[in-house]
Amino acid sequence: MRKLFLFLLILFIVPLHVAAQSYQRSLDRGDSCMKVYDYYNALSFYKQAQKQRNDNIIKMKIASCYYFRASYKQCIGLLKTVSTDSLTHDSFRELYYSLGAIGDVAHQVFYGMTLVRTFPRDSHIVADLMNVLVSPDYDHSDMAIYYGEDYCKTDSFNTEVNRALGEAYFMERKFEQCINTYRRVFAVGDTTYNSLYYTAGAFAYMERLDSAVYYYAKAVKMKPKMAVGLYRLGVVETQLGRYEDAVLHLKKAAELYEPDKSLMFTIYKNMGESRLCQKNFKEAYLYWGYALAYVDDNDLAEKRKALGKRIGASFVK
Repeated sequence: MRKLFLFLLILFIVPLHVAAQSYQRSLDRGDSCMKVYDYYNALSFYKQAQKQRNDNIIKMKIASCYYFRASYKQCIGLLKTVSTDSLTHDSFRELYYSLGAIGDVAHQVFYGMTLVRTFPRDSHIVADLMNVLVSPDYDHSDMAIYYGEDYCKTDSFNTEVNRALGEAYFMERKFEQCINTYRRVFAVGDTTYNSLYYTAGAFAYMERLDSAVYYYAKAVKMKPKMAVGLYRLGVVETQLGRYEDAVLHLKKAAELYEPDKSLMFTIYKNMGESRLCQKNFKEAYLYWGYALAYVDDNDLAEKRKALGKRIGASFVK
């Protein structure tokens, strides 16, 4: 009887041992492929291992292959079967970024908040979550400020977080905080177009126009093909009475904005007002005509008509 028991035990244990060896062998081969960025073969080996044991470890490894192969929906579907408290940091990140890649912003924010709560010192995720929160797709810059300020309590000079926090302050019209935050960014030698643009915008809203021109000019120098920077620079220059510079920058913006009718109307209207302030009535009349070619605006049409009478019937056509 004892011999029979031992025989049956061996029959039971041997297949388990063989299966465990097969699982580990496939797992190791998959890991080796991952080290050389061979996600195709890694996926194949991991799936072989999954046939032996479909645990959370193998699910996260397969999901990682899907993530790096840009199969984001498959990555998400697999990781959602793993409880969030069992996800590794890397797998949690892959879930978060995969949701962003397919445009599922609501779930991305949900998992982003959970991720930050679990790993609060992950500044890269904190900053990225803040950028999602201030985006037009979500539009909750107040929440972005909460996460940014909370992180900055212990690390106030993190460049990524401060970039995102400065933008959030701007969106919430907290212009002093916006400027002070970007000053921390500039202090560590980091300068981006957005940092310069939002700093300039904050100064402009506070009517500190000289500073606004300074930062808009730096932004334009960094990205001379960004029409919005040229346009904003031209508007502030008009307010400062720098009419020649204003018209130059507004012309460049107009060339880049074409054929957006509403923007072209606004640009040519501003160009006309710059010329009017210079008492160059002929060019003001012409630019307002260009503006009206894009948008039929009764108020501007009446102003142009009155200006036409002022400069003489021989010019009005």
